[in-house]
Amino acid sequence: MTAILAGACVEWGASPTPLIDVLPARAAEAMMLNATVPELWKAAAGGRPLPEPESASADELVRELTRRPWWRRTTGRAREEALTRIALSWFDMEDWLKALNSVMAEASFRVAVSDEVKAELREHAASVADRSQRAVWVSMLAAVLDNESFVVIDSRTRRGYSLTMSGIGSNGQLHILLADRLIGDQEHGLVAGPPPASRWVEAATSGDPQLGAESPAMTSFELLDGYGRLITPDGAPADIEALDGMRILVMQPVGQGYAMTAGRTFERMKPALNLDRILPQAETERWIARLPSGIM
Repeated sequence: MTAILAGACVEWGASPTPLIDVLPARAAEAMMLNATVPELWKAAAGGRPLPEPESASADELVRELTRRPWWRRTTGRAREEALTRIALSWFDMEDWLKALNSVMAEASFRVAVSDEVKAELREHAASVADRSQRAVWVSMLAAVLDNESFVVIDSRTRRGYSLTMSGIGSNGQLHILLADRLIGDQEHGLVAGPPPASRWVEAATSGDPQLGAESPAMTSFELLDGYGRLITPDGAPADIEALDGMRILVMQPVGQGYAMTAGRTFERMKPALNLDRILPQAETERWIARLPSGIM
């Protein structure tokens, strides 16, 4: 409950910084222990169904888990503490994850959490993702790129663009924001095409993220990675594999197009996408030379 209160305070405007050293660690531990409960219960409870987290009690879980021989070989305080922590994880994991989802939406928090800790969160989240949507969200937030430079090449004009992104939760959101930043006056080096609707951009940034199936956002182009593979809107920027240390996105004319019913996945996460510069043609050609043949 204290974790939930702390997360709520961050949503109300408090700094998430004091939580950096404790909240990811406690959430990771809760997921790790929670993942062990079904197997331990199966061995200890003689085929009886595992109680639902909302209706069971920690005491009941502890009593049943003590039937397992492994625990009988553990004595004293260590045994009691281990059982209690495992049992409590069946009840409080969602509370830790709810708080962590709140603070991971803040760029200052994400940047301060090490890559090693983020990898640990993703690993443990995967072990309980089948029964926790919040764990899925934690995994996605732990993979969000911040202050990440990348290059976009327009296959029609062979122009290149250097951009920096932060806080973008999906490739669909990236599609909308790229169209907003790059489509414009060709005489000023931008990409030809109709600009995205303003409500699409609002949904991808700070407005209501839901667009609905009746009036979805549509992709303005297709994107390939530096190896020629299609970048689907339902993936995430972190999934785009780097080429020689840089994520390369090749922009091609849109075919049938892809409909997106939401502008962004995480309503409270503020995205940023900056067009840093239009690349000199010689620099663009050097990147093009590294691409597979036929991609342009």
